[in-house]
Amino acid sequence: MSDSTPSDSKPAGSQTHPVFTRAQRKACHAKRDAFFECLDANNIADPDKAGETCKDLRRIMYEKCPFVWANYFDKLRANQKLKEQMYVDRP
Repeated sequence: MSDSTPSDSKPAGSQTHPVFTRAQRKACHAKRDAFFECLDANNIADPDKAGETCKDLRRIMYEKCPFVWANYFDKLRANQKLKEQMYVDRP
């Protein structure tokens, strides 16, 4: 018989992630915004194509934000800029 209680059991493959405080979320979003402002200032739509431009700001964003958040922000930025471009290019 198992010594674990129902509260100890977790679904297979589940991971616990630290919960960010309001201050940590605010810092994360500030770093994301600074990175995106740099991309805007350099007319770069896709963060993956920034190369050396804004590299330090991107690194800081990945340090201050959970990896999955920072990765999501990158993809969201690229998709939003693609949509904007599609509307500009419409006849």
